[in-house]
Amino acid sequence: MFLCILVLFSTPLLLFAADPIMDLRNKIKEREDEIARLEKEISAYQGSLEQQSTHSQTLGGEIKKLETQIKKLTADIRWTEAQIQKTGFRIEELNGEIDGKKNDIEEGKAVLAELIKSLNESDDSSLIEILFARGTLSDFLGDRENTFRVNRDLEREIRNQQVRKKNLEEERNKKEQQELEYTSFKRDLSGRKSIQESVNTEKNELLKESQNKESQFQKLLREREEKRKLIQDELIAIEEELRARIDPSLLPQKRKGILGWPVAGPFITQGFGFTQFAQTYGSDIYKGKGHNGVDFRASVGARVLAVEDGKVKDFGNTDTICKGGSYGKWVIVEHPNNLSSLYAHLSSVAVTRGQNVRRGDLVAYSGATGYVTGPHLHLTIYASDTYELRKTNHCGVVPAGGFIDPMDYLPDMI
Repeated sequence: MFLCILVLFSTPLLLFAADPIMDLRNKIKEREDEIARLEKEISAYQGSLEQQSTHSQTLGGEIKKLETQIKKLTADIRWTEAQIQKTGFRIEELNGEIDGKKNDIEEGKAVLAELIKSLNESDDSSLIEILFARGTLSDFLGDRENTFRVNRDLEREIRNQQVRKKNLEEERNKKEQQELEYTSFKRDLSGRKSIQESVNTEKNELLKESQNKESQFQKLLREREEKRKLIQDELIAIEEELRARIDPSLLPQKRKGILGWPVAGPFITQGFGFTQFAQTYGSDIYKGKGHNGVDFRASVGARVLAVEDGKVKDFGNTDTICKGGSYGKWVIVEHPNNLSSLYAHLSSVAVTRGQNVRRGDLVAYSGATGYVTGPHLHLTIYASDTYELRKTNHCGVVPAGGFIDPMDYLPDMI
């Protein structure tokens, strides 16, 4: 009786046992739903940041902006964690599919072996021997038809094996791509957690420096602005000196696409030279000399990419000496074509000095350090033979060089 009950209740469990692949696909779908929800949340925070003053003139406004950035970064971190989980499940799913295709290939090998064996056995005897052995013409013709059938089956199975091996290779390539994405997301997670800590530290330091008083905050703003003007005067003089050293014959011929974009989905917020912003505010900010690079829309924590193969030349942070006065966190990559690219106002640098990078590799995360009116990425292109690290009177050591128009080498906007 007990045995009957056991069989009765265990049979449905066997029938409805979970399919591992289907279970993984359900988990992937759950993560995709979570990612979509988080993307809406991130978009809402980004909208709030854009609605807030681009350069807060009150202590309350600045604190509110930093708190919103922290909330957005928290959502960014959760989004990245969900992407890591989704990618991990996808890798597991691909492992199962790869194992299944390996089994298909092994089964195909067994079928091929049997077909080849049958074919070899029929080939061991001559037509006359087979005819006398079978006794009748109909039996003989039946054997020949069987041989032809085995040949057809063998050809078909060989084609099937080729398809199976191709499918296996495709699955392996998919897995390799997912593993690269998994590593990239893990790196982003570490970077964004570090950025969140930095923004939180910035908020606490601001409260400490201002003593949580509006009057003290306004005093800080005035002091920083006075220092920024001194720094800007000094940097402009240095750059004029270094621009005079540019030898056009040593530069690559101007052509679109020699350099790639430094951010995904590029949107230029300020171009090179005498832009509308430079003409409106240039006498104060650029001292009538125009903008020395190109600015791209990029939220705090956005990935910054190498515009070309090269080697990391230098990196630094001007905010340690002159907070809010210059480039903030920056990194420069030297390229083989006598161009060097400077990425500035970063929240975090993701490379080390001397590291080789390829076009499109992660070099940093965008931010709002240094003198900015809001989060963005600043890109300057130097003639490499004019680049120097210069010691200044008001901002320690800063990167400088003979700058040229990045748009001469960046791709056409789509």
